Amino acid sequence: MIHLGPNEKVLMTIHRHWIAIIGKVIAYILILFFPFVVAPALIKFGIPLTIGSSLFFFIIYLMIIILGLFVVWVEYYLDVWIITTDRVIDINQKSLFNREISEFVLKNIQDVTIDVPGLLATFLKYGNITVQTAGEASFTIQQAPNVYKVKDLILDYSRLNQNNN
Repeated sequence: MIHLGPNEKVLMTIHRHWIAIIGKVIAYILILFFPFVVAPALIKFGIPLTIGSSLFFFIIYLMIIILGLFVVWVEYYLDVWIITTDRVIDINQKSLFNREISEFVLKNIQDVTIDVPGLLATFLKYGNITVQTAGEASFTIQQAPNVYKVKDLILDYSRLNQNNN
């Protein structure tokens, strides 16, 4: 759980762009049709398939596909940057049960770099944002939407916090 300071407000919450998971979702959908290709081939080679055992294995297969899609969604949804008026909180969901949470104060930001890799990223306005702090650490969010807006927001509040201290 994230605790905010007394005058701290959440300015923006950033998840990865939807294009980040579309490839994985399409792959799972294609894998879903695999039994419909294998079953006719098995019947053609004379291997008998009973309805009961085929249905059982198809349901298990379907449950594995749904579990895989769930893991893809959880990793997408829980990987987030929270930008507040004082700091940026980086929650990196590495796997289903592995999460890394980092935060850095906006007044310690020295550099914000955006990388828009390619034509599709340019049209959909997503890219990678890397923030360099005074402690020589760098934080990156991959495939973030609205990279220019995020960069401007971080730099504006960084300057505001540096001028107030």
